[in-house]
Amino acid sequence: MSYLQIYKAGIASSVQDSGRVSTLSIGIPPSGAMDPTALLSGQHQLGHHHDEAAVEMAYADFAATLTDTHDVVVTGAPVRLSINQQPVTSKGVLRIEAGQTLEIKATNEGVYSYLHLSGGIMTTPQLDSRSTSPREAIGGLDGSFLKDGDNLPLSAPDRVVPAADPQLPIRKPKTVLELRVVGGFQFSDFADEAIKGLLTEEFTVTAKASRMGVTLNGAQLQSGITSLFSEATCYGAIQVPPDGNPIVLLNDRQTVGGYPKPGAVIRSDCVRLAQSRPGQRVRFALCSPGEADRISWLEQHYLETRLRDAH
Repeated sequence: MSYLQIYKAGIASSVQDSGRVSTLSIGIPPSGAMDPTALLSGQHQLGHHHDEAAVEMAYADFAATLTDTHDVVVTGAPVRLSINQQPVTSKGVLRIEAGQTLEIKATNEGVYSYLHLSGGIMTTPQLDSRSTSPREAIGGLDGSFLKDGDNLPLSAPDRVVPAADPQLPIRKPKTVLELRVVGGFQFSDFADEAIKGLLTEEFTVTAKASRMGVTLNGAQLQSGITSLFSEATCYGAIQVPPDGNPIVLLNDRQTVGGYPKPGAVIRSDCVRLAQSRPGQRVRFALCSPGEADRISWLEQHYLETRLRDAH
């Protein structure tokens, strides 16, 4: 076994794979990579299975030394890389020799980047996943975000024959990001003015953004709903607390909530939101369940085609 000896972990780095399934009923969120397309790209380039874990870094400021030689690839939000303080390309697979130090620095674009290592991360799976869920203190390394001085166990490096970079789309910020929304059970219970504000006003991503969710600032939405039992939450659910600032729930969300919810943002737009920095302007647009299914199918078909063609 070899190790990734972490000297600088950054503000919110953690072990993540594709996440957990069927755990919401016991109060545990799915967790998993905030940008699953970026995770898939790195897995493909190193020939990994699609359940292999990577180190997810928010606003990357990461430095580590490998105790053995490994091939690595970094995907997701663009970064600057250096090996032993010498700049190297951030594209494609890199060979890091035993004892060399890899540094990963964020650029001014995007939030989440992913470090993939040949052989794979060998933390103990919990509930069929290596994904870290810090609130529940499970998964990853000791159930928490990575910290300076951690030694992350790795499987012995295998002989990698790098696959071509599938050139999966980088989710670049737009001037105004459109978030498509499927109306929920409470949509018709919201006050007309609140629905009008949701669908016509512009909102801004705030600094209150994490793996749990993203708080937006803009029109103060007053739902008009005064009594509501707590109920299960879904990925992308838009919660409207008493202050009227909507919160879009993401991977590490609470599994139940009692705030009114007019609907949920579709999956692909949630990923774009997760990769958006504070100050990003967003608008909501109503989307039918059929349209949401069609968008999901088209994006999945596109990804499968790019991965197949990259072999």
